[in-house]
Amino acid sequence: MAKIAKELKEAICQMPQKEKDKILLRLIAKDELLIARLEHELFGDENETKALAEEIKEEVDTMASYNHGTPGWLMMAMRTENGAITRHVKITKDKKGEIELTLYLLSQTFKKQESFLKKYAYRADKFGAYVCKRMDFALKKLIKLHPDLQFDYKNEVEFILTFLHTNLATKGDAVIQDIPKDWEGFLEKYGK
Repeated sequence: MAKIAKELKEAICQMPQKEKDKILLRLIAKDELLIARLEHELFGDENETKALAEEIKEEVDTMASYNHGTPGWLMMAMRTENGAITRHVKITKDKKGEIELTLYLLSQTFKKQESFLKKYAYRADKFGAYVCKRMDFALKKLIKLHPDLQFDYKNEVEFILTFLHTNLATKGDAVIQDIPKDWEGFLEKYGK
């Protein structure tokens, strides 16, 4: 982002309000993400945030059920869904939803693609590194929540951690990236 000179800032502040509003609206119109964020802040509510999260879950379910051919293509599809999660968070500021959707992406992919990943484990080196990084990201965010809220995700986290440490496609990367093996390991490593 370009820095605005002090003199220009002062001159802009001296402009008539009507002229400033016109310029502001033109600038906002150039940024689709900003428009979506403002629409959500001004007209949205918690129900809309939940509805948007449910749409992403449906997309994840569709992606996870599809035959991707190779772990690399599966990883690319997961990255696309992760982009939708990031956009959701930028628009709604839904930090809890970010954790929930990331864990959902990982767990649904592992549940629906388990046999595929066993079959193609020898071609999953980048996939393993990617999902371990996503899990590390989610765990770092999860530990910041209140312990009662953390506990709501215990079963899903346990499933993902077990998968990461037992599936041939991911267990090497889980060890290299020092991903905990269970819930207690998560609390011990990230709760410091």
